Amino acid sequence: MNFHKILFTLFISLFVCIFGAPARADTVSQLDITRGSLLLNLGSIGSISGNFTQNGTLVMGQFQPPPNIFLPLVIDGHTLSIFTDSSNGLYAPPSAVISGTTLTADLSSLFAGITGPLINGTLNIGGLATGTYDPSTGRFSLSWQHVFTDVSSFTLDLQGATEVAPVPLPESWGLFVTGLLALVFLGWGGRGRLLTGLS
Repeated sequence: MNFHKILFTLFISLFVCIFGAPARADTVSQLDITRGSLLLNLGSIGSISGNFTQNGTLVMGQFQPPPNIFLPLVIDGHTLSIFTDSSNGLYAPPSAVISGTTLTADLSSLFAGITGPLINGTLNIGGLATGTYDPSTGRFSLSWQHVFTDVSSFTLDLQGATEVAPVPLPESWGLFVTGLLALVFLGWGGRGRLLTGLS
């Protein structure tokens, strides 16, 4: 096997390893929330429901005390403060990944502080959520329902845009090496033709 064939085989092998590998999940760094709605069903007491009136930012990998996600929300006569908290180590910080057109998030540490005529207190409203993601626009839609031990439940719908963590450097090195080998292969082939023409 001559030098050209060795380089060509190496080039094809690297190409298959990089581009033939299964699609990986992208890690989300934050969710920029532009729309949302909630429904707190309190059973026989009543319910609280409405749409968000301002944007919010949910950062992955850290806890956000109020009002770092949203400014206080006034919905259906109640004031809500949405925040994340470890609850003395019980919950991990929020995290989310994108795989194709699916967004999966662990928002177990999400809480709501509520004051109003029907309820005053703090509720853990988080959970594991799955939604949709549009790769062409970066837009997402996410919803889940947290069911409490009684008949009550909290349903939250969020829409907005995602910010994805940068791709790790080692993967870009693979592309660099592949491109470099392609240049060497093309350059060596041109040199061989030049030598042949001179002889």
